Amino acid sequence: MRPNAWVAVTAIIFGLAYGVQTTGLRRAPIGNPMAPLYFPMGLAILMVFLGALLFYFEARKGLNSDDKSKRPHFSFHSMKLILIVIALCLLYTVTFDRIGFVFSTIIFLLAMLTFINGRQRTVMNVVITLFYSIGMWYIFVHVFQIMLPASPLGIL
Repeated sequence: MRPNAWVAVTAIIFGLAYGVQTTGLRRAPIGNPMAPLYFPMGLAILMVFLGALLFYFEARKGLNSDDKSKRPHFSFHSMKLILIVIALCLLYTVTFDRIGFVFSTIIFLLAMLTFINGRQRTVMNVVITLFYSIGMWYIFVHVFQIMLPASPLGIL
């Protein structure tokens, strides 16, 4: 089967599973009880719809007419990049509640940017990391009024 058809099938399955899991979310105690479900359910519907659309277009081309030239060729460097990104994402999820949003985001983003951009761009990586982390914290806490996990130090 064509690679994009596999992506479409994965999107459909993931969207359906996500939609089923969405039905288990708690309802809002005040206001519209279904309000917390609207965005996740809309996202699930969008995933299934776009997956089905992609599958339809791939089926029109012929599911078995596999074009080998369009397949990515993974080198050791690209596999290393993928594994490090996965490890950093797992580290971020583990540290998010323990050390707070700002500090875990700083660690995650600085590690990602250093790995991708290299050590020669350290100043740029630090500036981007600090502005993004503190900026997102400010927007979520003060603009959207969404409480994020605080650091054990009680700041940010």
